Amino acid sequence: MKKEFYGIDLGTTYSCISVVDSDDFVRVIPNKKGQMVTPSVVHFDDNNNIIVGQLAKSHLVDKPESTVALIKREMSNKDFTVTINGKTYDPIDISSFILKYLVDFANEKRKNEEGKDPIYDVVITVPAYFGNLENTRTKEAGQKAGLNVLQLIDEPTAAAMSYGQKQSSDKKVLVYDLGGGTFDVSILSFKGGIMNVDSTRGNHHLGGADWDIALAQLAMKKLGLSYDEMSDKEKKTILSVAEEAKKELTELNSATLQFNYKGIRAVEITREEFDRETASLLNTTILLVEEALAAANLEVNEIDEIILVGGSSLMTMVGDMIRENFKIEPKLVDPHMAVSKGAALTALQKDDPERVSGGIAIGVRKGSCGYGLKVTNVELNRELCFSLIKRDDNLITKESFEFATQVDGQTQIQFVFYETRSNLEWKEIDANEEIKGREDYISWGKPVPAGTTVKVNVERDENGCVSINAECAGAKGEFHIVTEASKLATK
Repeated sequence: MKKEFYGIDLGTTYSCISVVDSDDFVRVIPNKKGQMVTPSVVHFDDNNNIIVGQLAKSHLVDKPESTVALIKREMSNKDFTVTINGKTYDPIDISSFILKYLVDFANEKRKNEEGKDPIYDVVITVPAYFGNLENTRTKEAGQKAGLNVLQLIDEPTAAAMSYGQKQSSDKKVLVYDLGGGTFDVSILSFKGGIMNVDSTRGNHHLGGADWDIALAQLAMKKLGLSYDEMSDKEKKTILSVAEEAKKELTELNSATLQFNYKGIRAVEITREEFDRETASLLNTTILLVEEALAAANLEVNEIDEIILVGGSSLMTMVGDMIRENFKIEPKLVDPHMAVSKGAALTALQKDDPERVSGGIAIGVRKGSCGYGLKVTNVELNRELCFSLIKRDDNLITKESFEFATQVDGQTQIQFVFYETRSNLEWKEIDANEEIKGREDYISWGKPVPAGTTVKVNVERDENGCVSINAECAGAKGEFHIVTEASKLATK
């Protein structure tokens, strides 16, 4: 029997697991409720039992204090935790519960119905605009769920993998991926069966949830009330209604929000009002599309196809915007499930790229973040950030640099690393970009003269995870610049 391959779309609002089965068919594995996608919501009951999915989502309204949603937006926040029933959880914990729920049911089905071994190896998707910290924490969540994470793959590339299985011609494709909590845009080149990622831009704090908030705010404003004055529980009540109304407005010209806030409230919102209220959100995605085109050195008329991914791309305003700006009819490509299917295909490609006939191979992928080191610029005689990896460098990167000590008698070097969005070799230091504390150093214990060589090597792997090692006067240090647990190794 042929080996099977698994991919998981760990989404902000919905998650999904897919398989390339022994018959080479790519399919989604439904959850316990028979649903193809699972709400990325975790609830803890009074006995601290963990509930994931639709039932957990239903508790957002009545038990918000013990229910967690949109956790993916907190992957970049190292200080974020929630304490429920006396236990504290971070985004890695919550994400691992979602992953474990998806895999446990799939394993139950495999064992009981098919007599197969449990799932272990998986590919997990991440927003293209995730940085080093978020990627590392996503991988840790997979490991905490008992999985071997073969690779992380960005969501637009995964969606394009699914789409590309039926493509044979050479073309430039723009992937517009508007999910529940994140937005990514990638420019891809298909040529000779190879798919290269030419550029990527995005915002992992922009997604359908922001349209829900805007719709709820509009409803309250039409009632002469203030959304900001609502309690967290009251906000979750109206946001649940707003999400459903948003979906209705993809097909209808108006929708009614009915909810309980100091009495039963009902307010009608037209599609025109909704579009006007959320125009600034949509414009933000347009600006990011323009940035991605510029980074790929392309004009609008050089794009051959635009594919829409993510449930929020179903909103009517998205298609209208694409037609107006690109004069192209966008293609909806299995918006809820293409990403997980592409992840499964990526897992297959790592093991047996020839097995799926007519498929494509992933070529060069671009990064979305740069990484720099605080260095004294001798010519300017001041400290600046020197780019070890630039924003639009290839994702898989390995570089070496040489610097020099600045004063006589130096016995150690302190390292301060930054995650940036820069393509410049030198840039001004922004304290907000610092991602690693100042305790990182190597010490060789003996004075050396000014001008002693400092060698720095930097490497970024296919998962977007960066490591750096440095050497001076025989002392060495290795730095994994995103995880709090990483400590200096000297010898």
